[in-house]
Amino acid sequence: MPASSWTEGECLTGGHKLAYVRTGGNLPPVVLLHGFTEDRSTWFELAGSLEYDYDLIMPDMLGHGKSDRLIPGSAPTLVQDLADLIAGLGLQKFALLGHSLGALTAAQFASQYPGSTACLILEDIPWFEPTALPAIPQDAYSAANPTIIAQLASGDLAQALAYCTQHFPRWNASARRAWAESKLHFDTAWFKQAPQQQSDWREMSARFNFPALLISGENKLGSLISAGFAQTALKTIPHLEWARVPGAGHYIHYDAPGPFFSTVKTFLRMQYPSKKG
Repeated sequence: MPASSWTEGECLTGGHKLAYVRTGGNLPPVVLLHGFTEDRSTWFELAGSLEYDYDLIMPDMLGHGKSDRLIPGSAPTLVQDLADLIAGLGLQKFALLGHSLGALTAAQFASQYPGSTACLILEDIPWFEPTALPAIPQDAYSAANPTIIAQLASGDLAQALAYCTQHFPRWNASARRAWAESKLHFDTAWFKQAPQQQSDWREMSARFNFPALLISGENKLGSLISAGFAQTALKTIPHLEWARVPGAGHYIHYDAPGPFFSTVKTFLRMQYPSKKG
């Protein structure tokens, strides 16, 4: 962990263990959810820039990082796992930030528990209009390729780092290492036991009664959110803001960490100010 003051913990959810890292302090809590095949370390750089203003909780999803492996024949229950973690930590109201699958989980949780959600930040959430899918280069999604991920998961750190450096040369060393190490701790059973996720974004967002921020990159670089979809979402979801980060693809916090961090900080400062601020 980057800071000696951060603590690691475990929480039992549905009979299995979820691991998490927490920055701590008597500060407003923010729960950060990583994407598919990632783990809590994806947020360490962002957490380092926010830890003096917020209490950041970064769990590993089931089958990721230091959390338990999948139960054979049973699909993960991501929203219930998150609800159990929140209850176990005694959190009453908090901000949620998620990337990709983590963003989808955060949005589903916020839809079911709007009273617990102070605000919501969605980084490149997989929301689409079925009739207007964005044009996205397929090579941007190695994290969803079972063959590639299985090879990396069964290999070593040097192999995963080499792959990451080749395919994501613009990332800094910290980002490459976080991405590579997470692949070594990913349970490839996910590809056979993935949960059925609610995909109707209109239905999901109908209960949003809190400030929300949608962050996207460029479709040509791999971002899932098109400008057309974002405009539709802005007209549909009350209290929604949209930020588009030039030069970023699907991994906005890795592709353009400076602009991403600034966007997140500005939104939190306005919608969920720290007690110190």
